[in-house]
Amino acid sequence: VLGTAGLPHILIRFYTVPTSRDARKSVMWAIGLIGTFYLFTLVLGFGAAALLTKDGLAKVAATKGNLASPLLAEMVGGGPGSTGGAVLLAIIAAVAFATILAVVAGLTLTSSMSVAHDLYNSVIKKGTATDKQEMRVAKLSAIVIGLIAIVLAIPAQNLNIAFLVALAFAVAASANLPAIVYNMFWKRFNTRGATWSIYGGLISSLGLVFFSPVMSGKVLPVLDAAGKQVGEISGSLFPLGVDFAWFPLENPGLVSIPLAFFLGWLGTVTSKEPAAEER
Repeated sequence: VLGTAGLPHILIRFYTVPTSRDARKSVMWAIGLIGTFYLFTLVLGFGAAALLTKDGLAKVAATKGNLASPLLAEMVGGGPGSTGGAVLLAIIAAVAFATILAVVAGLTLTSSMSVAHDLYNSVIKKGTATDKQEMRVAKLSAIVIGLIAIVLAIPAQNLNIAFLVALAFAVAASANLPAIVYNMFWKRFNTRGATWSIYGGLISSLGLVFFSPVMSGKVLPVLDAAGKQVGEISGSLFPLGVDFAWFPLENPGLVSIPLAFFLGWLGTVTSKEPAAEER
């Protein structure tokens, strides 16, 4: 819930509607649809565990859970080799591909426009940049952000997709949500509080993930079709034998989200900057 409220999918709703009433309505629809979609993943996981054969479960385990939905769709349609199974498998693959394109496009546009407008125009050019200059910076930013995303995705391609989604939610909830909540409901909230909250939540969430079992030290058993353990593989980004994890949790949200709220409060109360209602 906290991660959904801090996603760019939600934040962009505030800038694409004409009135505050429409913004609230748009955000509520987005949160409802996105939240419902992620609740469905629980159903898909339990359905795969209940309906798939041992061979299907072995394939799911080999891909760290990433094939649960496609194999479940194939089984519901009639099983491997059936027409119904092939049709449902194709539908799931098409939906996944379209969803990935939509999410990547939305995040790339949001990020590139933030760099062009908020950083380049507002900070570097002090509001003097022209629309043509902003557009040029936005295009270059989209290319750079896309390349960075590709480079980061290559070593993470073997990680569980559901975990990567949860990690993105944790970062959004840590870096974005506290500042949004304070800005809407605390009149005293100021620039230092926002800066400390955003950067504190971002750095703490990413730092804790780096020193968590996600990066090193996690060992997963390899099972055969009969369920007998026949070996071990690394459940982390680094191979077996590499272990520098000291943070025990795989998701940093339990620590980084409260820390971001605390830093937002601390930065505000220690700043001499006047509150919004005093300016």
